[in-house]
Amino acid sequence: MTRPSDLAQNFAPNHPFSMSPWLSNPVVHTAVGDMAVELQMPSGGRPSAEMLELASRLAEYAKQHAEHILDLIYAHYRYAEANQWLDFWDVPAGLTRAQVMSEVDSVALVVDPELVASVYVNPHWDPEHKLDLLFEGTITAVNGEAFDLVDGTLVLR
Repeated sequence: MTRPSDLAQNFAPNHPFSMSPWLSNPVVHTAVGDMAVELQMPSGGRPSAEMLELASRLAEYAKQHAEHILDLIYAHYRYAEANQWLDFWDVPAGLTRAQVMSEVDSVALVVDPELVASVYVNPHWDPEHKLDLLFEGTITAVNGEAFDLVDGTLVLR
């Protein structure tokens, strides 16, 4: 298990702006690829014990449920394909689940100062809105909306 104390030793401030992310080093290694852990802090702020604990739980979830995260990423790609977003962003249609990560720039595990945690995906097919998977012990929302995953299809409620 990823312990909060282990995470605390591996973070450093990244930017001198009003909201400065603290990035983990090393990243979390999962079955679908590496994921950075990011704590979003007010400039000059330090992560609280609660933030580190939540980041630890999110990192452990990502390790244990990486295939589910990939299912959601692929379902979002298929949602974008069904809504004809792909041509606009010059993303190929018809990708398989095994190919979809080739159209993703990064996946980060993010905790903000209000203790909101999410898996934040930067896909080529939605560079404006991205893909935000809210974590509340499990993934409970996609881009702020409740959802169902039905036979690999993303159904927003």
